[in-house]
Amino acid sequence: MLKRQPKIGREAMLKSKPARNDALTWEKNENDEIVIKIERRTDWKARILSKVFWIPESRTLMLDQIGAQVWEMCDGKTTVEAMIRKLSKAHKLNLKEAEVSLLTYLKNLGKKHLIGFLVEKEDLPKRRTKRNASGKAWGQ
Repeated sequence: MLKRQPKIGREAMLKSKPARNDALTWEKNENDEIVIKIERRTDWKARILSKVFWIPESRTLMLDQIGAQVWEMCDGKTTVEAMIRKLSKAHKLNLKEAEVSLLTYLKNLGKKHLIGFLVEKEDLPKRRTKRNASGKAWGQ
């Protein structure tokens, strides 16, 4: 099963650094658009499903100029907060408009596994330990 990722708060999200998926190949075309090539998985589940259903060997995804700007900033070094400021300045948006738009876009890229978020360990939510009836944590 997939390991569930912890949910982080707004402040931690703004400090996080989006990074592109290294398994993807991409290039920039002459119109300043990004073309991302997504290869089909090669594990046993994908092979079986590709026998039952038609699944292409690869797909392409094209990002427009603004999407390309965001994609290039997803280098694992630029924080979301810095990305908001850059987009706000470049497209003459107030910070709230840029923040809402960018966070929605990054969330969609993350759901499609095109990017991941690098978060400092101290920004992650604290793990809760289960306690038994005596108040002691399990496993102690």
